[in-house]
Amino acid sequence: MKISPDSATVSQRPVTVDLQDERSGLRSLDIVLIQKDKEFPILSKQYPDRPRRIAETFTLDAAKIVEGDFTLRLSAKDGAFLFANALHADLPLTFDKTPPAISVLGRTHNIRQGGSAMVAYSLSESPSTTGIKIGNLMFPAFLQPSGTYLCLFPFPHDLDKGVFKPMIFAEDVAGNRSEAGFYYYARSGRFRQDRLNISDQFLNAKMPQFRNEVPDAATPLDIFLKVNKELRVKNEEELYRHGRNTAPSALFVGAFSRQPGKTMATFGDRRSYFHRGKQIDSQTHLGVDIASFAQAPIKAANHGRVIFTGFYGIYGECVIIDHGLGLQSLYGHLSRIDVTEGQDVAQDAVIGLSGATGMAGGDHLHFGMLVSGTPVDPIEWWDPEWVKNNIEEKLAEAGLK
Repeated sequence: MKISPDSATVSQRPVTVDLQDERSGLRSLDIVLIQKDKEFPILSKQYPDRPRRIAETFTLDAAKIVEGDFTLRLSAKDGAFLFANALHADLPLTFDKTPPAISVLGRTHNIRQGGSAMVAYSLSESPSTTGIKIGNLMFPAFLQPSGTYLCLFPFPHDLDKGVFKPMIFAEDVAGNRSEAGFYYYARSGRFRQDRLNISDQFLNAKMPQFRNEVPDAATPLDIFLKVNKELRVKNEEELYRHGRNTAPSALFVGAFSRQPGKTMATFGDRRSYFHRGKQIDSQTHLGVDIASFAQAPIKAANHGRVIFTGFYGIYGECVIIDHGLGLQSLYGHLSRIDVTEGQDVAQDAVIGLSGATGMAGGDHLHFGMLVSGTPVDPIEWWDPEWVKNNIEEKLAEAGLK
């Protein structure tokens, strides 16, 4: 016998009882709810066909149940011909129909397209899950020692301002769910248009490293198109998995360090790729490219824990550092990696050397910032004033500063 939801606390959501008898089948099922010495029949069914398995779904609406403890009594008989075997079970449960109350701390939440923000809030009870939802995307919140929840969330670069509507949600163990809006000011972003010419020399030099990734591609150009479209999407999807591997508290302190060098490409660049004068693809650049000199020492942008090292598709040899609360930094195209997964690193510690691995046309660092796997503009995190006003202020609201 199984009952779902598998929780000692239930709500007005449907409840399903699953029974199985592979030998004689099932003859009948009766369910009664008992609370404060009163009995409320919930379900009574006969099964003439003696099914081997039944699943009955019901709600508690029919019973005049109040919030608190109750017993669900199940009585089932199998289909034995002469002497039916009976199963009796009393399940102690708690009825809860009150959703968590959400209280937002602070009123200032400024965010621009491609950027980040943080919200602090409290809940009236411990949730099974809570965070911010933006359309179909969900960004988890993390409980702090003060009892406050902190949630970092992005304004995705590819989401129009008109449909950007972040909502705090909280669901308790019984399945009661509440949502709450909060005050924020959102600004549309401006992104550069960039044209990249893909030469045959580049294709012949760079594509052989990806042949095992796309074995069905016949030519270097075919490999490039599959890597730039399909492998890029796969790499971005994997970032969401890495985003779940995060500390529940802030590991970073203050603003992030920017690697010395010249900016070669910015976050959100809308790139058009041309080969022999013909456009062959278009993609969005989701980081900042910084170049100085060949095999330059690459330093950790802030304190954190290394969660990934190795070859990572379009990013080549790559390091990802977790900074807590879903915030992570990515270092791509490295020629050498000097850290290992699980290693704690301090801000400005050398983690490797710049290079031209992956889809890089020359030696440089691809630096990315991620919020629960969603790429965001690093430029904000390099700005001490922005970090003070938009992040440290929220940490203070949560009693952490």
